[in-house]
Amino acid sequence: MNMKKYPILMTMIMTGGLVACSASTSNETDNASQQESDNSVQHDTGTTASDQNHDEDQTAEDKQHQSDETQGSHPSDQTSESQADDNKDQSDPKSSPEDSIDKEQKQMAIDTLNGLVSDGKKGKVYHLNDKFFVGKTMQTDVFNTIGKPELQDTYDRYTGSMGQASYDLRYNEKGLLVEARYLGTNVERQTNLGGITSKDLVEQLGNPDEKRTLKETKQTSFIYELGNYEIQFVMNEKDIADHVNLLFVS
Repeated sequence: MNMKKYPILMTMIMTGGLVACSASTSNETDNASQQESDNSVQHDTGTTASDQNHDEDQTAEDKQHQSDETQGSHPSDQTSESQADDNKDQSDPKSSPEDSIDKEQKQMAIDTLNGLVSDGKKGKVYHLNDKFFVGKTMQTDVFNTIGKPELQDTYDRYTGSMGQASYDLRYNEKGLLVEARYLGTNVERQTNLGGITSKDLVEQLGNPDEKRTLKETKQTSFIYELGNYEIQFVMNEKDIADHVNLLFVS
């Protein structure tokens, strides 16, 4: 075909090709822009979801941590407070001998105190034998009733066993019992002499008729007159009764 004969046709063909080419280029550009836009949206969406998941995980961890702290703190705090109270009780410098004795044991000790005085007013040896009296009983009577002592010196020593009290008995030159010393028990001593303090003496008996310091033993004797008899509560350095003497004084 001779193109020169058909100039209009050539112009149309060339124009159509340019249009088609331009349209193709425009479509490719639009497709690329759309793809970039989609990728951007997907990226933003993924980032937002990731950030949201991270925030949710962090919030869950924070709540769990707070819950663990809340659950774990109370028992520890209570234990610490309990231990602090225990330490305070144990280390209180103002605590007295009575603090280590419960009420029942303390009452038993007070009963012993009053029993010693009640029997002492009659000259009776407390809880050894109903027939033994200072100022009346002879040494031979004691030997015939409970046997000879484990130790004989200034005092005859009778050692108690199985929670029984020990005693020292002293006689004059004629063999008359003139002093009975109550030594208390070794087992559960807090229920008798180990639970008696000078405060108890004053509360139960009033002020002593005489108070004597024993320099050699660093003990203090609280002396109460009971008519023909005298009872002496000998207190150790800790202000606890060490022994009790019942004497015949007439």
